Amino acid sequence: MTGRGINLGNVVSFADYRAGAQASAVGLRIWQGIETFDPPNRVHDHADLLAMAERMLAVREKRFPALVTAGKMSADQAEAELATFSAIVADWRFICTGEGEAAPLGSLIQRADALDASLRTIADIARDEGGFSDALADQAECVIALRWHLEPGRRTAALSQLAREIRAKSRSANSPTDQAHNHQEANHAV
Repeated sequence: MTGRGINLGNVVSFADYRAGAQASAVGLRIWQGIETFDPPNRVHDHADLLAMAERMLAVREKRFPALVTAGKMSADQAEAELATFSAIVADWRFICTGEGEAAPLGSLIQRADALDASLRTIADIARDEGGFSDALADQAECVIALRWHLEPGRRTAALSQLAREIRAKSRSANSPTDQAHNHQEANHAV
């Protein structure tokens, strides 16, 4: 363990206080007991956020059957959480690749709650270990960034779809066939 982070009682921080200029420029925020920069460091690392969402789902798919069998989790609870993390993965797959469909807006609260619960678990681990290992800090940063994208007014999936449509239209407008067509239309207008 590198001992990254400062235990502040109920809050564990991995914001680098020596980078005071960055902290004052972007601000700090506490996410379920973890203090970090706002906006989060990993907010634009979309491929890493998809990979984190996939890992979180895979861990649950692996662990939940044993928890249900042992009576530590109900089958309904396991099914609901798996559906929520499947929606998180679907959203990020859509954001990163355009494949499939974005998660339904109606699942936003469940997705935010599930990520908040994950952040509370990460904060508990960091407190128990006296700080963040590099791996735990990376996980925290990714989960915080996933959660940041679910804040009110942030429609990352819709914006990524819009960006794809604009790029496609731009490529189409710059193709030799479209350029010749546009030239012909310009001549007809004269």
